[in-house]
Formats: sequence, C-alpha cells, structure tokens
Amino acid sequence: MLWLSKNLTGIDIGSYSVKLVAFGGRPGAYSLKAAACFKLPSERGQAKPVEPGFLSEMIRSQRAAGRRVAALFTGHSLIFKHLHLPEMPEKDLKEAVKWEVRKELSIAPDDLVSDYVLAGRGKDKTLSIIAFAAMKNEIESEMRLFKEAGVDLRALDAAPTALLSAFDLNNEWEPGVNYGMLDVGETKSTFAILKDKTLSFVREISVGGGDITRSLAQALNIDHTEAEYMKVSSGLTGDKAALKAMTAPLERLSTELHRSIDYYQAQFREGGVSKLFLSGGTARLIGIDGLITTLTGIQSYPDDPLRKIKIPKGIDRQALGAIAPCLSIAAGLAAKGPR
Repeated sequence: MLWLSKNLTGIDIGSYSVKLVAFGGRPGAYSLKAAACFKLPSERGQAKPVEPGFLSEMIRSQRAAGRRVAALFTGHSLIFKHLHLPEMPEKDLKEAVKWEVRKELSIAPDDLVSDYVLAGRGKDKTLSIIAFAAMKNEIESEMRLFKEAGVDLRALDAAPTALLSAFDLNNEWEPGVNYGMLDVGETKSTFAILKDKTLSFVREISVGGGDITRSLAQALNIDHTEAEYMKVSSGLTGDKAALKAMTAPLERLSTELHRSIDYYQAQFREGGVSKLFLSGGTARLIGIDGLITTLTGIQSYPDDPLRKIKIPKGIDRQALGAIAPCLSIAAGLAAKGPR
C-alpha cells in the first residue's frame, strides 16, 4: 500500500513554555522530524500570552515540522467529569453527556462544547464515561490563534487523552494493570490512570512547578528569577532549607495523588497504580522521581515519549533527553496518526 505521510505536528502551549513534536512515517514505525521546547517571553516574572507571530516563527524554525497541527486545548473553562450512563445509541449518548455536564454549569447549550471517551463498561451494562467540556468562545479563540499564525489546525485535544496517546506510543500494556501519568505543569498538574489502552480516571490538581518556585523564593527570601534558577540547576539536592521549601508543594501534590487513587479504587472497585510516569517541565527536576516514589509508595519515572522513536543522525540525543519529559503531551498529539 502506498503510504502518504500526512502526520500532524503536535503543539502543547503551556503557561511557561511551548513544546513541539513532529513525526515522520507511520504508527509503530515513527521517526523524529522535529522536537523543541520554547520558553515563553516574560515580563516581571510572568509569561506573556502566545501571539500568532511567536507561534508562526516557532514552527518556521523547526524546518522539519509541518503546518498541519494537533494542539492542546488550554482554556480555563475546560472541565472533566466522570459519568455513569445506561447503554444507548451513540447519537443519544452525545446528547446525554452534554445534558449531564450542563447540570452543574450555568451555561447555555449553544455556548458549551462537550465530548467524551468511554472508560469502561460495568457488569450492570452501564457505561463509565469521562466527559470533557469547555466554553465555545475559548475554543474559537484558540482556533483563531492558529489561523492567524498561518497554521492548519486539524485537532484540538485535552491533556488526558494526549497522555494516553503518548503512553501507548512507547509502552507495552499488561492486561488489567493500572498505570499512572502525572503531567506537572507550571500552574497545575493533570493525573490520569490508564488501563487496557483506555483512559480510566482523570483529575486536575492545583499544584505545579510555579508553587515550588514561590515556596523556594519565600523560604530563602530571594526573587523569583533566582529561585527558578536554583530550582532548575540544583533540584532536590540543595541545602536543608531549600530542600524543605521545595518538598512542601510536592508533599501536597502527593497527598492529592493518594486521595485520587483511593477514590478510584473505592468508586470503581479497582486495584492500585502499578507505575507512575512523570511528564511536564517539573518532571525534569533533579530527584523528583525518587521523592514522589517515597511519598506515594508508587515507583515513579520521568517519562521519555521518544524512547521508541527512531532518532535520525545529526540530532543531539543528549540535548533531546534533557527536554524529553516536557514533550510527552506534544508527542501524544503528534502520535494521533496520519490524517
């Protein structure tokens, strides 16, 4: 069969940086075309919003990356909701999901966009569903950003499904085993439990890398820039005062992880999480995997979404490895397959 490569470039716009990944080839035999992480310009310690020119120049600089894009939706209105519904035709299910989501939101039907993934089926023939919903105007705003940048936006995705795609790209699935993906961003973390190639549980946790920087700055009475530099350069290997300050937010994060897993086990009559993979910029923090393992009792690893991808000669593997955990969502978006 003739294979026309029409792969998408995955773009993850975060609160601190923008990540890009582009693959060539086909699912199961991808090769890396481009991978990059661009820190957002900042003012007074605050990152500026992404502008069309920045986005266009970023893609242009990665000559191997195409302008057919799958992007992460980052709107503030995005919510996740776990639902249990009776089996019904797909058309009716879409309407039922939208209705259930609207029960808790004071939003007119025409102002809401919703979608869902099937998380499983119960023995009582009910459907376990994870619903996603967001304000229509926020989605249109993000689409407008890419259009003004001259980009052909083919898909908008949420972080949990992108993490599922990234995990599937590089891992073997053991039947019945629960895996965890924790994407630790600048302002929040996304925790997903994956099982049998399915997204089984999702929760957002309001702890991120920015909390670590602020805690460090406050404890040592230094400014944000100095605290960020210390965090990145030394990680969890500094003196006692620095270590204590940086550990406190990670203890809160681990507590919320425990609560999430306990809820999942009780609500869905499931076992624990076998392995936890850490992604996002904070996953690069020196020593974070060991600390999370200690705090949660779950073996934790920095994610490398490119470990099974063919890396062409000429690409600096050491530099690529240094940013690999940042690229998980972008790689998951790119791995949605040729369109």
